[in-house]
Amino acid sequence: MKKIVVFLMAAAALVASSCDPKSENPPVEIYITLMQGDEIFAEDDVTVTLTTTDNTASYEAKTVAGVATFKVIPGLYNASASYRTSVDGDIFIYNGNVAVTVSAAGENSFELSLTESKTSQLVIKELYFAGCMDNNGEKAYRNDAYVILYNNSDAEIDVSDVGFTTALPYNSGQSNKYIVDGTTPLYFNEGWLPANHCVWWFTSDVRIPAYSQIVVALFGAINHTETYMNSVDLSSPDNYVMYDIESGYTNAKYAVADGIPESHYLKTYKYGKANAWTMSVNSPAFFILENADIEAFVKDPNNTDNTLGTATTAIKVKTEWTVDGIEVFQVGKEDDNQKRLPASVDAGSIYMTGDKGYSLYRNVDKEATEALPENEGKLVYNYAGGTDMLDEVYGNTDPSGIDAEASIANGAHIIYKDTNNSSADFHQRAVPSIKK
Repeated sequence: MKKIVVFLMAAAALVASSCDPKSENPPVEIYITLMQGDEIFAEDDVTVTLTTTDNTASYEAKTVAGVATFKVIPGLYNASASYRTSVDGDIFIYNGNVAVTVSAAGENSFELSLTESKTSQLVIKELYFAGCMDNNGEKAYRNDAYVILYNNSDAEIDVSDVGFTTALPYNSGQSNKYIVDGTTPLYFNEGWLPANHCVWWFTSDVRIPAYSQIVVALFGAINHTETYMNSVDLSSPDNYVMYDIESGYTNAKYAVADGIPESHYLKTYKYGKANAWTMSVNSPAFFILENADIEAFVKDPNNTDNTLGTATTAIKVKTEWTVDGIEVFQVGKEDDNQKRLPASVDAGSIYMTGDKGYSLYRNVDKEATEALPENEGKLVYNYAGGTDMLDEVYGNTDPSGIDAEASIANGAHIIYKDTNNSSADFHQRAVPSIKK
């Protein structure tokens, strides 16, 4: 299990210190300065996280006047930071991440640039995509993916103009032609994201009441548990489904239960070559966007991009349209994984262990949830649904300790954590929330 180490310094800075007794290199002091544009983001008490590239250890430090100080063993790390503030009722988030090479000799001062974004009422609550094993535990089953959209506020929201897609490349650990120099994809600074193969959109008026959710099946809106007991039931008539045979997506994985109304079918325009929407089963960069005329935009040839080749055509979706996203990194590719979503969408990343029936589930905002007066006596604690005891390297859990699903069943309203940083916002859930 990944270890989290935090040390307090009397001077007010938090210094994280590695204590690996096997290391022949003594720890060195490093400094990470938060930047916004050309100026230091001179805030105190912003948490900066330093994680080893093999994901085995993580260290935290608080900033003093925008600078965080660490003491760690030389090596390769990823540094990230997130800061949240409210201005005139609007909530702004500042996120950033950077690769850090700590050396035994030389300059160990680094800059971490922060990107500003606003939070949304709409969040991805859960993403299930990595499949499960069949009844005999011999073969993986992966035709049962879904996403849950959640209204993280006390007012109804209209999501009729929301669309769904993933960013290229398909897997995080593969060669990325968008990265020309360094580690940053060229489109980060050009205001767009390469949407992979297609974008799906709703075809009817869709509204989500306060503190409520909808389930969208990515394919296979059927009861998968009838054949695969480790899978999930996506046959509810309340569910929405990505199902558009006329688009050319005719793969057998597309199926819909009889009770789901046609008004719950999403549509798409297939600009890719495959007969099914090809979403990665180990490391998708999944995101949702909102625009009133998605269909016209994706059908316009002026919006296409072929950086990865004509067989992998992308649509240049404007970054400002994105509402939420999850950057999933590929297990076993720790030295090769590259970011595909900019910090304004997701400043971090999360690993997902495949074929175990796990899902990625959003953590609870403990302080905000406990502050709701209607939750008195309704919150259930001692959450034990994570994978921290099951997965030694990638396992994690919700640090709030609140059992969100049990609390909802008890009549509570849940506010989920939303810092636009999946490293802090999500955990691997051992059993998907819709599985009864």
